[in-house]
Amino acid sequence: MKAVSFELSLPRLAAARIAGFFSPAGFVAPFGPTRLLDLPDPRPRRDDWVVVRPAVTGVCGSDIKEIFLDADLDNPLRALISFPHVLGHEVAATVIEAGPAVRRVRVGDRVAVSPWLPCEVRGLPLCRYCQQGDFSLCDNFTVGDIAPGMHAGNCRDVPGGYAELMAAHESMCFPIPDGVSDEQAALADPFSVALHAIRKAPPRPGETVLVYGCGPLGLVTIHALARLYPGARILAVDLHEYLRPFALAMGAHEYLAGKGAELIERVAEATSARVRKVRLALPWVTGGVDRVYDTVGIAATLETAVRLVKPLGTVLLVGVGTPRRYEWTPIFFREVSVIGSNAYGAEPFEGERQHGFTYYLSLCAAGRVDPTPMITHRYPLAGYREAFVAARAKVSRRAVKVIFDFRP
Repeated sequence: MKAVSFELSLPRLAAARIAGFFSPAGFVAPFGPTRLLDLPDPRPRRDDWVVVRPAVTGVCGSDIKEIFLDADLDNPLRALISFPHVLGHEVAATVIEAGPAVRRVRVGDRVAVSPWLPCEVRGLPLCRYCQQGDFSLCDNFTVGDIAPGMHAGNCRDVPGGYAELMAAHESMCFPIPDGVSDEQAALADPFSVALHAIRKAPPRPGETVLVYGCGPLGLVTIHALARLYPGARILAVDLHEYLRPFALAMGAHEYLAGKGAELIERVAEATSARVRKVRLALPWVTGGVDRVYDTVGIAATLETAVRLVKPLGTVLLVGVGTPRRYEWTPIFFREVSVIGSNAYGAEPFEGERQHGFTYYLSLCAAGRVDPTPMITHRYPLAGYREAFVAARAKVSRRAVKVIFDFRP
């Protein structure tokens, strides 16, 4: 099968760094760590595994960070990754082979594939987190008969969805209801990430919330808030004007473009807050928003977010950026809660507790959500270089969500 593989070797990393200095395309040149290879077709690892054929696979921002070598070497999550690996973890697919112990799905079923590789997938007794459905917090991402890896797409033994075929444990497969498109199903992962974060600090009716960042994760966060919490007022924030129509279409009430002091002034005006100016430092507001969902997660957005939120307000850290220092005095002075959010699992929502994928697919089937209007670019797998460059150079390409489409 054809698959996009990432290989961690110093010569390839160095070559990509040098070539990437001149052009983003240099990071995905043939001599770099990201390549399209012919690999053996996958087989079910055990009797309760399946093989699926991807139909649509989304390009995630975390993959783009890896491909373009944005992460620092001191990131502790390196302990939970193994190389080389086939990238891609936002997958809608069709089951083409099922082991004899598989009961959850059948050959021919369309499925959304949850990529996480916790205890059950590894053939282990469930750890305390897996027992309560917090699969992304599993104790055993480095244990069992599978190489270290949090999810398919960063594990040597479980190739991801940038491939013509992939193997998955049956617990990873969620049947797609009739009437739900492959494109919708492929967005189950980012929507579930957004829902998990919102559930940690859901808005109350009448509150004003701010979604920082209007990339794919920010847009699905806006969409989930608008459709599931209609009593909240949603302010969307990003640097780029081309994202305004996408944010408004997803359900934002207002779109504010800018950063730093300029953005703080605009949010203050939108919320009738007073601005406290400080020489040689960012201003902050008296008043502001009740909650911030930061889908960027870099020092600049966090430093701004804690200046925009009300006393006793909440900042949800949803995005994954490269850590840097930021000035955090407002956190303790105003008793702000900063909460980390990681992926998804079994979510309490609307009186039930089910996996985020189950909720999302049922919401799609009922016509309550549909984030597919944010899909702007489609590529065949052979166009992987163009796809990754478009996702990276998103402003010049006017890209929002990039997908691989494997269908004829």
